[in-house]
Amino acid sequence: MNKYDATLSSTYIANGKNFLVGYGDGSFVEGIFSIDTVTINGIEIKNQTFVECNSINSTSSLLSDGVLGLSYPDLTFDNGTTILISMWNRGLISKLLFSIYLNPDKNSSYESGLIFGDIDSSKYTGSITYVPVVIKIYWEFLMDRVYANSTVINSSLYAIIDTTTTFILGPTQSIDTLNIALGGTYDSSAEMYKVDCIARSLSSFSNVTFIIGGKAFTLTPLQYILTFNNGVNNYLCYTIFVPLNIYDSRGNLYWTLGTYFLYRFYSIFDFANNQVGLATSISYNWTKSFDASPFNNLSKTTQVTTQSIASTTSSSTQSIASTTSSSTQSIASTTSSSTQTTIVTSMGIQMNTFLRHTLNDIVLLVGLFLIKTV
Repeated sequence: MNKYDATLSSTYIANGKNFLVGYGDGSFVEGIFSIDTVTINGIEIKNQTFVECNSINSTSSLLSDGVLGLSYPDLTFDNGTTILISMWNRGLISKLLFSIYLNPDKNSSYESGLIFGDIDSSKYTGSITYVPVVIKIYWEFLMDRVYANSTVINSSLYAIIDTTTTFILGPTQSIDTLNIALGGTYDSSAEMYKVDCIARSLSSFSNVTFIIGGKAFTLTPLQYILTFNNGVNNYLCYTIFVPLNIYDSRGNLYWTLGTYFLYRFYSIFDFANNQVGLATSISYNWTKSFDASPFNNLSKTTQVTTQSIASTTSSSTQSIASTTSSSTQSIASTTSSSTQTTIVTSMGIQMNTFLRHTLNDIVLLVGLFLIKTV
């Protein structure tokens, strides 16, 4: 881990204000506000206020150099300015948005990435579906409905996208209904729903579909069932749909679409137009290989996955025009493990990222030492 040392910086400015924030899991972060130049992929953001942490009490290890908050300004402390807004105010990006690609395949040449100020069209297929932000604190929007088999959930459909939440969380009543439709039983020790992947065939599990902005975003069984091998052919299987009642600032119960959702769908967060965009990710079809089959009939895996992606991409009801505009600057980014170079236009700034998964904060953890410059 790289640590910030103000004594080594000639551009450091002391702020003097203290910072302390606690989280629902009992962890906390304590520090002081500081001002310095922040550099991302060779782009300098001067006089950026941030928190210099001197005490972190967490139940899990921190896997990056810091935390980069990307929610609306109303969520900032002391009316601070986020990195994205600072870049926009200084003319460093030509679009007031950021986009995220998460790849579950660690062996892929495409690394997960965050782009400030642009959208990488090489990381998704089909069109982008946009929905308006309904509460400008988190990136909160309304889904149309969620369904599995003949079970339809059409209430309590407020939702946010959260890069630091691993699972898909939802109101207890809705998640209970969904998991029961999938044949799940609640495991109180794990606080998750278990499904029988030994006696049942893979084809007996239905897809789970989220209708957002009139378009179907579908997860197949291999995308929402987690398998754990406790011994030779001794499998435990859980769904990623976890019951948790969380309320927004207006008292609405809402869903949290975490990284298991983002592995399949490219996401765009558009400040200028107050909207969230989703498109089918190029990593949609990736599934983890099994050493042995936990399902009664794994031979139908390819069939299920192929059918679901065809259904998802063909059900779009909205088409969005090109997001690329004229620009005086183009930034190229390439990764060490890939022979392909990604060209990002419209003064976009890209970095490679990895994430720490928690259930508490709407932030993106950025491994600064992974930033590539060209």
